[in-house]
Amino acid sequence: MNDLYAAVVHDVKNQLAELSLRLGERGDAQKEVEIAMSAARRLSEMLLVLRHENNLLSVNADSVNAGDFMAELAAEYREMFPGLTIEINDEKAPDLAFFDEALVRMALANAIHNACRSARSKVKLAVTEQNKMLVLEVADDGHGYPDSMIGKKITTPLPVSGRGTGLGLYLAAKIAALHHLKDQQGCIELSNAEGAVFRMILP
Repeated sequence: MNDLYAAVVHDVKNQLAELSLRLGERGDAQKEVEIAMSAARRLSEMLLVLRHENNLLSVNADSVNAGDFMAELAAEYREMFPGLTIEINDEKAPDLAFFDEALVRMALANAIHNACRSARSKVKLAVTEQNKMLVLEVADDGHGYPDSMIGKKITTPLPVSGRGTGLGLYLAAKIAALHHLKDQQGCIELSNAEGAVFRMILP
């Protein structure tokens, strides 16, 4: 990986994050905050792509309180999208889970951001344990995923709409797959209910 290129991308990403923080403190620039955060997230995704293409993307798993993890993400996006209802269901969350918090946070943040942009009024987050696998779910009440994406294994960037590149879903699939335990490997699943449903399933 070109270290200079990576360093510049990282520096610009941090500056955008600082800009969004300062705009947020003003309290009158919500749309500008969203734009800055979206740009910072895209740069983070590009850094992951660089690491992946150079075989440098790896998992540093540690114990995480999955309920608290999702609650922190919910609080962040309630502030960014005050006009939406963002609910969280963590009643069946395991006490502890093991995953790379930084990588999974990036993948979930992208899914939540997309859900907030697509939702009519509500986004639902959930964390459960099913068949000894951790399930992190993001659902919205928007138009849902295109039928062509349902049940499809994501191996290349697939744009969901004209507004995105599909890079977030592609990286989420890669991040999930890097999590494995014995013969179990992580994955993502896309489905439609009241709207789009994104699920990250980790061993």
